[in-house]
Formats: sequence, structure tokens, C-alpha cells
Amino acid sequence: MYSNTYNNDNFMAIRKLIDNNEFEKAYNFLKNIGEKCANWYYLNGISAMNLGYYEEGENSINKASTMDPENLEYKKALDNYVFYRDDYRDRSHRYNRRRHSDLDGCCCCCCCDDLCCCGGDCCEDCGKLWCLDTCCECFGGDLVSCF
Repeated sequence: MYSNTYNNDNFMAIRKLIDNNEFEKAYNFLKNIGEKCANWYYLNGISAMNLGYYEEGENSINKASTMDPENLEYKKALDNYVFYRDDYRDRSHRYNRRRHSDLDGCCCCCCCDDLCCCGGDCCEDCGKLWCLDTCCECFGGDLVSCF
């Protein structure tokens, strides 16, 4: 089986870098370690994800979990990542999704999944509401929350 008996001083130093949000230093330090154990893959995954290398990070944490399936730290990190990835995907799928229906040549639009209007001035109002909500969200707020 795989081993985690590599130079623990290196891994402690890398964990300290990660704790101090020095992800690029940790990532580069890891790249200089030749032999890779489950701990290496875990730390590489954490530093890679925090640098925006999500696919590499997921693959590394997945590999760490496979190499040491009893390690709860690796399992928790993988579970958290999968949860947030799936949640982000689901929210982005729903975000500003519009439904259009061709009912007697009438437009039907929805600002959110449940805030719909069909035809008339309502569509113009819905468009304005959508625009205001989008601007508000750019600054961290939320005028209309869509569930």
C-alpha cells in the first residue's frame, strides 16, 4: 500500500504555508518533491484549488482519498469540494434562466423560476427588474432572490 512516511518536516512546512494563505509557495514547494504520497496529493489539491486549478485540485484530493481511504481529512475535503462544485453548478444553471412560451404570439418571460409574466408592459417591467437585480448582485447584494 501507499505510505505517508515521507519527510514530515516538509509537509509541516507546507501546511503552515497553506494555513497562512501562501498557496502559491506551497504549490511550488510540492512540485519540488519527487515521490508522492497521499499527504502530498492532499496538500497539492488544497493549494491547487486555492489557486483556481480546480480540476487538478479535485484530481489530487480524489487520489489522496483513494490512496488512504481511512483518512477522514481527505474524505471531508473531497466531500466539501464536491458539494460546493455541485451547488455552484446547480445555482448557475438556475441563475437568470428564462422561460419563453409562444402563446398566441405573446412573449412570456421569467426573471426567476417563479416570477413570470406574459405579454404587455409586464415583460418590460420584468426586464427592468432583471437588470436591477443583476446590477445589485454585481455589488454583492440581491434584489430578487431566486431559489
